Amino acid sequence: IVTIFTMIGLSLPTYFFAAVMIKFLSVDLGWLPVNGLISGSAVFPDTFAGSLQRLGDMAYHLILPITVSVILSLGGLMRYTRTNMLEVLNADYIRTARAKGLSEKTVIYKHAFRNTLIPLATLLAGILPGLFGGMMITEQVFAIDGIGRLAYNALKEGDVPFVMGYNMFLAILTVIGTLLSDIMYSIVDPRVKLGR
Repeated sequence: IVTIFTMIGLSLPTYFFAAVMIKFLSVDLGWLPVNGLISGSAVFPDTFAGSLQRLGDMAYHLILPITVSVILSLGGLMRYTRTNMLEVLNADYIRTARAKGLSEKTVIYKHAFRNTLIPLATLLAGILPGLFGGMMITEQVFAIDGIGRLAYNALKEGDVPFVMGYNMFLAILTVIGTLLSDIMYSIVDPRVKLGR
């Protein structure tokens, strides 16, 4: 199952996978709404209960776009993790840990997986801005008025100031992602200490 999700995430473009999900889950089965962020005919009272109803309706409408984004973005990450894990499992210190009589669970989680996370911490720096970049297409397909759709329309209409601001926003996200990556790197790899 993991390999199937990995291949779907790596090979399918966002607009095609989103259209397939809409066809099966919304049109054929009728489980989820096709587009928008709230139901068009819904009227919510100006009370706390009405706010909760509106929030629930928005969450219901976001199930399909979030599922599409997660499946497509996790494909590369899962493949990268699997490749690193297979490489780490063939290392000498893993053979030594097994020879010492440690359980397979201890070998995998204490020794192998922790060392697999080291290169993944570096990879995670680009996920945050990549997520917002990918949302341009997802929001367009699902007709959700968000920052991605706004950026897409600004690009289409030649709104240079907004595009510059959006690129600055992505640059700030890249810096934040790199900072989080460095912090995670110090947590995952005990040899790295921040501030020394």
